[in-house]
Amino acid sequence: PTSISMKKTEISFLGGSNNKGCLVAFPSSKNKLQKVVFGGKNGKVTCMTFKKPSEPTVVFKSQAKGEITALCLGGSKGVKDKAFVAHGNRIRAMKKKGKEFFSFETAQTEDIRWLYVDTPEIFTACDYTFNRIEVSGSNVNDTDVFMSPDRINAMAPLRGLGRTSTAMGLGCQDRYIRIVDGSKAIAQCKISAPVSALSCYGEDPGAPEAKGDRKMLVYGDVDGNVGQIMIRPDNKITPGFSIRSHNKRRAGVTALESVDILQDGVHDVVVAREDGSVEVYSIDEGGEAVLNHEAQIANESVTSIVHGNIVSMNTDVLFSTYSGRLSGLTVSRGEGKSSPYPSAKPASRLTRDAKTGSKVATEEEVELLKEIAQLEKNISEMKEKYLKYSKDAVATRKQFNVKHGMKLDEVDGCYRLLIEIDLPIDMVLLHSDVPLLTMDDEESDAICVQSEPDREEANAVLNVYTCQNRDNRLRIKFRTVEGQFGTLSCYVIPQTNPKSSQRIQIPIKPLSLHSPMDYFDAVKLQEGLPVNTLTITGHFSLAQVHGWVSAVVPGVPRRLSSDTAELGYRSCFIASTLTCQYTKERATFRSESVTAISIIKEVISREATNRQVKINIKLQVKPESVFHMLKVLRPKLDHHFAMNRKSRLLAGLKEIKSHEEDVSYLSQEYRDILENGQRIKDAVANAPKQLEFLKGLVMDLYVDNHKLLHGAMPHPRKQEDLGKALSSYDFDSLLSVFDARRSQADQKVHM
Repeated sequence: PTSISMKKTEISFLGGSNNKGCLVAFPSSKNKLQKVVFGGKNGKVTCMTFKKPSEPTVVFKSQAKGEITALCLGGSKGVKDKAFVAHGNRIRAMKKKGKEFFSFETAQTEDIRWLYVDTPEIFTACDYTFNRIEVSGSNVNDTDVFMSPDRINAMAPLRGLGRTSTAMGLGCQDRYIRIVDGSKAIAQCKISAPVSALSCYGEDPGAPEAKGDRKMLVYGDVDGNVGQIMIRPDNKITPGFSIRSHNKRRAGVTALESVDILQDGVHDVVVAREDGSVEVYSIDEGGEAVLNHEAQIANESVTSIVHGNIVSMNTDVLFSTYSGRLSGLTVSRGEGKSSPYPSAKPASRLTRDAKTGSKVATEEEVELLKEIAQLEKNISEMKEKYLKYSKDAVATRKQFNVKHGMKLDEVDGCYRLLIEIDLPIDMVLLHSDVPLLTMDDEESDAICVQSEPDREEANAVLNVYTCQNRDNRLRIKFRTVEGQFGTLSCYVIPQTNPKSSQRIQIPIKPLSLHSPMDYFDAVKLQEGLPVNTLTITGHFSLAQVHGWVSAVVPGVPRRLSSDTAELGYRSCFIASTLTCQYTKERATFRSESVTAISIIKEVISREATNRQVKINIKLQVKPESVFHMLKVLRPKLDHHFAMNRKSRLLAGLKEIKSHEEDVSYLSQEYRDILENGQRIKDAVANAPKQLEFLKGLVMDLYVDNHKLLHGAMPHPRKQEDLGKALSSYDFDSLLSVFDARRSQADQKVHM
């Protein structure tokens, strides 16, 4: 593909925090720059042009009663010349100069998150519902409704597909892309991670629909992968190009746009990520995506992408960030048309003193400096006035917006918590009533101060993270302990005066390190393994048992699409699997880990008792499953015990080497420790408390196995023997502590 050269353009605009997709550009008139419309969480809708990026020209402003949750262009006969705005469950429409000509309140009980208009049809998507609305004069009718099994994260139109004029692609949290025609899903495709962005590929939204052609979608997911799917006229889905992150950890995709940047008839794909980076991929003759350009637009997540003649008459790509800043990439190529307007104000020529050679400020610069000084004086006076009033009163109104996301890193077996606000962060207080293993994050430079745990005050973890720079986002990395469940609370404090904070609360599930996977893939992995089975029967409804499962594992869909649920999970740390199959009055759980089975049994028993539901529990425990899990854990145990031992020896060996020049008489093992001393030191430092965490897993395995087989806790002396075996660590000695019986144990407990 032809190489693309793009230069970054900063826009002097700050619209405040905004939701995804709340940036659009009106179609361009001949030889004129396009108008851009921005919607913020403060309820303001601003339309502007950028003849001078440093001085945007405001065309109109409009104020809604609530935050703008969705924004799109619409119109009739393929002309998208009107702006449609959603706030809450209300939709308003405005012309290019800001005149409102249409407004109505939908029957939705949720906020509208995604909006698409192709007059006379309006398509809306909330968190879990998709609607097709027909407008005829003053009559507005909900024609079709589709209930999604899991949260809808993205929406993209497929014009000319299906029985209606437009089918819709929905990207969902349960890792499915669903093609919805009316009120039915006519096709679906599973991908590797929850969908986070979706865009139609190679299609001009204003072009007339073409029936009978295959349609293409480009998707991005929370793991940073990008891919393409093609939907044929018979609704069959085939894969297209794929851009995988593989072992390289990449930020999740937040926005996608299909753009013919070089005007050569082949669309490129613009990818924006949650860390503020953007990439441009071109498609080669073989249909594969090739990286053509990459840039760092901001140090915060990108929320929207639009393209067109925005700051020049070349192809421009404009990005909005979470705090409301706008940045652009402009194509630089010789054959492109030059802009009739300056894309930025020309830099002033330097005037220097003839004698000293020092720079002399121009009249314009002097005036600007005076204006800045006056503004700083006004701000200082307003702060003093505010502080005077705040001595007797405390500001309680929300002063900033907070966005957070917690993602399970399946490679490292830990969680990565991202907190983002629309102001610079001062500090974040992390509090948990359950134990967490906090870890260093290579992408964060915040200083962490840890307090000693205080169980009496329910302070299992109490950390304070102080940001060094004026960062809007903070990453926190930690690992949970399975079996422990509770609440993680974060108190976010921005760099404002007076100080205020907002609290984020995140539930920690008992099997928090289990990641969703395909049920049939999990069943296949369990073939030939010693699998333990827990069967629960009783007079309970499907909704009740679904709620119990939701209390145990993360990532359970909010709604079920059938009378039988089949869920698969895989432990990110020990690679064991778990399958859940349940319907009304019966639930079956299978796993090679007795710890997972024990935790499910305890949680469901407690939930059923609290709701006074009588259940029957049948266990089929295979003692050999414990030894299978020990063999799975052995490589990790061997590695961390060896590193710990070498770390203890390293100090003494360094002392010997400091006194003796020749250490060739030492054994090869000791010489290797000295030679690799820094690597050993780094390995131990980068994996703090890993050994204690592994010891805890082995102890839990022993206790849970004994409880399931014998219905009681093991004798304290046996637990002491296991502790000694773990301290001295000999794998054969460790095996001898566990019960070596290979018989199966069936127990039936009535509750």
